[in-house]
Parts: sequence; structure tokens; C-alpha cells
Amino acid sequence: MKRTLAAVIAGISLATAACSGGATSPSPASQAPTASAAESPVASSVGPTAECAGGQQAKVTFWHTYNTDGPENKQLLDVVIPAFQKKCPNITIDPVVMPYDGLFDQLVTAVSGGGLPDIMRMDIIWTPQFAKVGALVPVDDLPGFNDIKDQVFPGPLATNVYQGKHYGVPLDTNTQVLIYNKDLVPEAPRTLDDVRKAAEAVKGQKDKWGLALGGAGPWNVLPWFWTAGGNVTDDNFTKASGILNSDASVAALQWLVDMQNDGLLGPSTLGGKPDSWGGFKGVNYGMLSDGPWFFPIIAKDMGPQVQGVPMPTGPGGSISVIGGENLVIFKSSKQAEAAWAFAQYLLSDEAQIAMAETGQMPVTRSASQSQVMKDVPYFAPYVTQLETAKPRTVSADWPKIEKILTNAFEAALRGTSPVKEALDGAAAQIDPLLAP
Repeated sequence: MKRTLAAVIAGISLATAACSGGATSPSPASQAPTASAAESPVASSVGPTAECAGGQQAKVTFWHTYNTDGPENKQLLDVVIPAFQKKCPNITIDPVVMPYDGLFDQLVTAVSGGGLPDIMRMDIIWTPQFAKVGALVPVDDLPGFNDIKDQVFPGPLATNVYQGKHYGVPLDTNTQVLIYNKDLVPEAPRTLDDVRKAAEAVKGQKDKWGLALGGAGPWNVLPWFWTAGGNVTDDNFTKASGILNSDASVAALQWLVDMQNDGLLGPSTLGGKPDSWGGFKGVNYGMLSDGPWFFPIIAKDMGPQVQGVPMPTGPGGSISVIGGENLVIFKSSKQAEAAWAFAQYLLSDEAQIAMAETGQMPVTRSASQSQVMKDVPYFAPYVTQLETAKPRTVSADWPKIEKILTNAFEAALRGTSPVKEALDGAAAQIDPLLAP
């Protein structure tokens, strides 16, 4: 396993933060309501079995990366874990806060040498990497999984799939929607044509651009690329050639390149100033795509002219990208059955709504429709978007694929490579990384 794991992680740097699917993104807790989860009218639809892991006494170690002093950790300790242990008094949960920095390397060491927890809240892009080396328990045949599968949004669930099996379940999620400033873009764009027209209307104003991306990487580009009809791989993540460089994908990236060449994309797209957040707050940018954390951090002082809507429709539909964390159980656990009971509870509406009170987006449709979520208006377009949001390429080699895509997108946007040539080269490099 040491040799296999070393091959998987060679050259891999730490994953990006939760605004791109990691575990450290800010949560909009300052605007989250404070009602108790027990007051929610939504009944729990999934949860641990009545036997609570057969009734045997068990102590389950749970690693997570919630900030020690943050509202999520407080809610976990004060509300969620006590509620679970009331339902399952035979199971004791030992929650351990793990610093995100260096955690991937720590997990790699623990897989080889021991010291893993029973269950962990794991970055979605790490899940296939640890599934590949056989460190995770497949959950497809566990009791209650089919209930969870039917009730969670498909995009977050898909981040747990490796070679046809699920190696975890989604715990929390996020996505991006279109955010616009009505001072520059008076009407919500509904289509990509509307986006271009709105950007053209802004172009004539000094130091203003219609649309800004946060960079040329997949987290920023893929919502537009997918919506415009492009795709990176086939649905099973087995090949890129013929898909990433298909006519549809070339046309999709060309749409963004044309926006760039016509002066409609802000300089933040290629790392220029102002950055996407600063430029939006400074009313330099009329539109951008971003996650729910944008509203309590940037938009809170800008007034009601800042609005969010699902991604405008294009040839590919209205598609965005998935971020968030999964729950995984390690094969080394001697308490896997009890850990699964805890995982099931964390997917119950009771627990999902309790964590939603801190600003964490639920992964179940029912909890997403709870009053807690409705009381925060900016969540509405994100909940709608989750029905069609997609995971980035689910692969143990995603960090390498991410770099290849970033280089291709940036080369096309900078004009240093024709779109077709950039995507041809990227597809050829990605294909070997998708091999089983």
C-alpha cells in the first residue's frame, strides 16, 4: 500500500480551499438564523437504524476541520453529537479538530503507518485518492445507503464514486451561481446571450467590465464551460479525448475566449487587478459567479442591488460546479458499524438543519427546503442550482488534471494557443490519468 499510495500522491500539492471544494471556506454564519433544529417542521427522513450498530458499546473517533472557535464546531459539540448520543446511547463520539494545513500528508502517513480515525469529514477531491489505495469502506451495500442516495443532490453524491462504487456520502456542499449588480446589470441574465449583451452594455464605461472570473482554473471556468456545452470527460470519467476537444467543447471555450478578446471579461480572469471580489465591491464588475459565502462577506454592505440567480442557460443547460465535504469510513476502523450509524444521523434532516443554522449548506433536498434555509434569502438560487451542479472530474489524479485544464484554459484565454489546439493537448495529457 505504501508503494501504491506514493504513486497516487507523487507531485500532488494540497487541495484548494472549500470555495473550490476544500474544508476551510468561510461560512455565512453571521446571517444564519438561530432557531433550534428541533423546532424545524421537517421530519428526519434518514438516520441510524433503530438498533444503533447492534446495540454494542462503541467509541467512534471523528476527524473534522471545523474551526475550533467557529459556529460549526460549537453546533457539532453542543447540539448534533448530544442529539445523536441520545438516540444511540451505546455509541460515544470522540470529535477531533484537525488543522487543514498538512492534513493530506498526515492522512497519507496514517494510511501506511496507522493512526487513522474511524470516520472523517473529508474534502471531496480527496475521496477518490484514498479510495484508489483501498483505504476507504465502500458504502453501497450498507443499510440505509439507498435511502440516502434517493434524498441527496446527485452532484454531491457523485463526488464519492470511484470505479463504480461509492466510498462515502456527502455531508455538506456548495456551488456557484451568477451574482450581478443591478447598478451595472439592471435585469437578471437568463441566457448566455443575455450575459454577453449585458457585458456589452457595460463595456463603454471607464474601468468597468461586464463579467469577471476569479481565475482561469476549473473552479472558475467550468460553470461557464459546461453551461456553454463543453465537457471534460465522458460520464464515467474514463476518457477525455473526443469529449474535451469535441466540437461542442471547442465552441464552449471559444465563447469565453470571444468574451475575453472583445474586452468583456474583467482582468481578474487572468490574475489582473482588481481581483473579482474587490472589483465587484468597487463596482468595476457587473457580474461574476461565486459561492454563498460571497453574500455575507462582500455583498452584505452593498445593498439589495446585489442579487444571485442560477447560472444562465446555454447549450449545456444551467450547470455549475460542486464543492464541499464527504463523510468517509476508513477500512482500518474497528467500529465501522457504529461509524456508519453516526454517518446516517449526520445525513438526517435533524442534523443537516442544525448545521444549516451555522450557514453550512445541506446535501439533502428536504433539509434544503427547511425554514432555516428559507430564512436566508440568498440561499435560494444555490439550492436550485444544486439540482444540476456537477462534480469536477472524480479521479485520484484530479490535482494533475486540474493543472492541465488550468494551463489549457489560460493559454486559450491569453491567446497563446488556439482553442482547439489547447484542448487537443489537454485531452491527450488527461487520458492516461483516467486509466484504472
